[in-house]
Amino acid sequence: MLRADDVSRYFLVIQDTETGETISNLKIQRLCYYAQGFALATLGKPLFLDDIEHWKHGPVVQSVWRNYRSYGSGPIPPPRDPLNLNLYDPETRSLLDKIYELYGRFSAWELRNKTHSEPPWINTPDGCPITHQALRAYFKSVVDPIQLSNKSSQEPSEQMDLAAKMESDLAFRELTERGLDAIAAGQYSKLQDMKRRLNDV
Repeated sequence: MLRADDVSRYFLVIQDTETGETISNLKIQRLCYYAQGFALATLGKPLFLDDIEHWKHGPVVQSVWRNYRSYGSGPIPPPRDPLNLNLYDPETRSLLDKIYELYGRFSAWELRNKTHSEPPWINTPDGCPITHQALRAYFKSVVDPIQLSNKSSQEPSEQMDLAAKMESDLAFRELTERGLDAIAAGQYSKLQDMKRRLNDV
């Protein structure tokens, strides 16, 4: 089984620094959280045994936080030493690649706000570990386990369709959240404007 540090290092290696898509300590915490949650829901097992705890700004793995706290809120560079790819079986690499594809495009603060709206963080007392049961239950309700797993039985075209559907679902949820926030703030949008934005998604 991997350590949380192995998962965080994988994300740091595949980050796209040339396009400015850097990873901070806040962001790496969210990527580890989503990777663990989807692993429990789709693979039926955790990626790592390190606890994910409820902290003020979202879910945090203490060991990972300690590793990168010297960077503050700034970007964490890719590791200098090469990644040992033998640690990651194809199923795990596929999952981690998918998580980065879906969540790596969001800023650290956007991911922070997402986790603040999700039951695993909301329902866990401050400073306490978020249980595997809570993570599994929530992430199973978000995405059908079959959808995220890239099993060998799937054709490449099916995998692409699956990724597109998941990205569309995430975009739709984000747009809905923004709409609810706007209504709460007394800002309203015309139905046609909302339809146009949904079609753009």
